[in-house]
Amino acid sequence: MKRTKIISLVLVILMVMLTLAACGGKNNAGQQQQQQQQQAQQNNQPKYTLQLAGAYSLNADTPRAKATKKIKELIEQKSNGNIKVELYLDSQLGGDRETLESCQAGNIAMVSATTAPQVNFIPKLAIFDIPMLFDNLDIAKKVLTGEFRDKLAAEYEKAGFKLLLMVPISYREMTAKKAINTINDLKGVKIRTMENKYHKEFWNSLGANATPLNFSELYIALQQGTVDAQENPYDIILPNKFYEVQKYLIHTHHIAFIHTVVMNKNLYDSMPDDYKKVIDESMKEVSEYLFNESMTQNEQMLASLKEKGMQVIEISQDVKDKMKEAANKVADMVRKDVGNDIVDELMKAIEAAKK
Repeated sequence: MKRTKIISLVLVILMVMLTLAACGGKNNAGQQQQQQQQQAQQNNQPKYTLQLAGAYSLNADTPRAKATKKIKELIEQKSNGNIKVELYLDSQLGGDRETLESCQAGNIAMVSATTAPQVNFIPKLAIFDIPMLFDNLDIAKKVLTGEFRDKLAAEYEKAGFKLLLMVPISYREMTAKKAINTINDLKGVKIRTMENKYHKEFWNSLGANATPLNFSELYIALQQGTVDAQENPYDIILPNKFYEVQKYLIHTHHIAFIHTVVMNKNLYDSMPDDYKKVIDESMKEVSEYLFNESMTQNEQMLASLKEKGMQVIEISQDVKDKMKEAANKVADMVRKDVGNDIVDELMKAIEAAKK
């Protein structure tokens, strides 16, 4: 009797084990089937390779270089590798104008650049050549992430571009071989500017002598006294060692340096909605990263310029007021060129951002 009970118990245990094994096999088979289906869906997803071109250096430890690498990382990660991003910086595919033309024609997917060279394609961007617009970069950021950005995005689309990113990262600042403490100190100062009629008008209105010059010639021109001063952001002043030939850094904060990433509009429109979402979300993350990284590095670069011996001058309210008067003359020029509406909308957005 006892022996019969033992045999029955063993049989029950064996049946339970066989049942569990069978269920486990079914579960494993189900999991494998699910993985295979997911892999098949992944394989059926369209693949894209997007070129991202820019004229600045990828190897430099700058906010723009770091942000560019992050764009590649995020897009590839969020798309599960279905979108590959190839980086072509250091003017590998041409300068700003050439790469923008190629992007517009659909030969390059994306271009990373400031707004300055884009004026040739989107004339209304000349509004950012009006000096003294933004009291600080936080105000600029609010303007460029609010409703006014949508108006600008529409202008980009008219030119065949999709605006993906627009971030203020620094200011153009003046450097000089002599101290500039009053407006009178600007009289006759030969300041190198870009070949830009708005920039030249601004400095000439202040009594300086605006002198357009190729950037490649600038260091020698400062060293030899061909020009007395120049204006550029910290991340150009520092690596080009202008502190060796310029004693003073004057915080004019006269032009915000605005960085963008644009994409060929037809290409963007042709992509699946989930891919567009990947790109949009990635660019939104990078925008925050780029702004924060720029603010941190601006402080570090300023400290480095001071260590190199540059004396920093904070302009007085009187000088600032005179600069704003000169800026109004430039605003009138811009109004004549691109119309009152876009200028008025910008000024309205700036006032709203100050509140």
